[in-house]
Amino acid sequence: MSEGGEVLMRRQAETPANAGADAILEQVVGLLSMVAGESPEPPEACCIAIAGLVDAIAGRVIISPNAPGFRNLGLTEPVSRALRLPAFIENDASAAALGEHRFGAGRDFNHIVHVTVGTGIGGGLVLNGHLYRGARGLAGEIGHIILDPAGPSCNCGSRGCLEALASGTAFAERARRLVSSGRSSILADIAGGEPPNGEHLFRAATQGDALAEAEIRNAGHLLGLGLGSLVNVLNPEAITISGGLLVLGDMYFGPMRESLASLAYGPAAGVEIRFSELGDDTGLLGAAAVALEYLEQGGGS
Repeated sequence: MSEGGEVLMRRQAETPANAGADAILEQVVGLLSMVAGESPEPPEACCIAIAGLVDAIAGRVIISPNAPGFRNLGLTEPVSRALRLPAFIENDASAAALGEHRFGAGRDFNHIVHVTVGTGIGGGLVLNGHLYRGARGLAGEIGHIILDPAGPSCNCGSRGCLEALASGTAFAERARRLVSSGRSSILADIAGGEPPNGEHLFRAATQGDALAEAEIRNAGHLLGLGLGSLVNVLNPEAITISGGLLVLGDMYFGPMRESLASLAYGPAAGVEIRFSELGDDTGLLGAAAVALEYLEQGGGS
């Protein structure tokens, strides 16, 4: 990628679900080596954005749900050694925040909260124009704000997290509950005997299922409560949003805006809401933005 955010070379590969850490690392190095060798200009650095808990300063993946073998794994040192380049890692949602700040919907602001809404809910913070990682690199775990201590279980081990209440995974659970209770014939017909999921729920809502629509609107309301609390603490100029749930449109984000505005204190209620301009490349551009920030600060691997 160029400093201006232009994708110069792109390669993609599937990682087998049962691949171990060594195999995944070998594949990552192979892909990076391939694009580095074919790039019109020699790259100055590389960065890996990965879902999970990341110690970016130590260059270590603490745990990643998509790569179970990546547990307490030092990643930047072997990548840097293989490529002979400075190498960095970052949580994918935190990287997305910096990508939106540098290249996308947050480029007009120095203080943004970025939230990713999809299968799960994640986020990142850009404060004073720089990615904020916190004391141990874990800042920005927006999905694990607890709204209901007696609520549904979350994959993190807590109960009532925003992710367990308002994510794509939560929508699947809401859809299953509606079908099993026999309260939504439209949703049951759409699911057609398959396990109901969030896509089924949205299709039912658009076809006039008032209960399905109410579930989506309630989830948006809860998302707004979580973000409103963050606005009161951090006072950002804007909230930027990316992820697969953008397709839900005003059915989800209308209630989010309303509850956020009702909760945010004083002038903070006027915080701007902007949707991602980077699309499917949010992660790629975010990783590039992280590498560029390190290079600009004189960092190395």
